[in-house]
Amino acid sequence: MLVVIVSFTADVQAGEPAIALDPPRLAQAPEPLCFCWNDGRKIAEGAAACIRTTQGRRLAQCGRVINMMSWQVTETPCPES
Repeated sequence: MLVVIVSFTADVQAGEPAIALDPPRLAQAPEPLCFCWNDGRKIAEGAAACIRTTQGRRLAQCGRVINMMSWQVTETPCPES
């Protein structure tokens, strides 16, 4: 949690508007906040990857189910490389 305390004094004349301060902004995260794991690697939400299943390696998409990240497995087998 970030707490910012700002203290200043100013002469404010009657009828002048007060100065509004913008709230602090969070820095851009270099990697996605939500991700799935595949073979020790982070996979971004919405990205597809080949994952191991009981039917062999299948193409799956990293997605969200309520508030948990989950793989949505397709019937498409992974291409041989």
